[in-house]
Amino acid sequence: MHPDLSPHLHTDECNELITRLRQCHTEHSVLKFFGTCNDVDSAMRLCLKKERLEKRERSKQHAHEMKKRIKEGPKEPL
Repeated sequence: MHPDLSPHLHTDECNELITRLRQCHTEHSVLKFFGTCNDVDSAMRLCLKKERLEKRERSKQHAHEMKKRIKEGPKEPL
């Protein structure tokens, strides 16, 4: 199962692979069940994984920065 494949959620690189996979599925409506589109599917999955890991790292960095800001307390006394 794939995550949401909406174009606004992914990079141009992954959107290109998503488009190629959808096109392959429409062109090979029966052969897709026998692995015709597997190479495009694998490339798309790798791209989505790369995106997910990058997003995870950005989120981790943001959480680290927020924890640091909370520990430091407010910049100005109230």
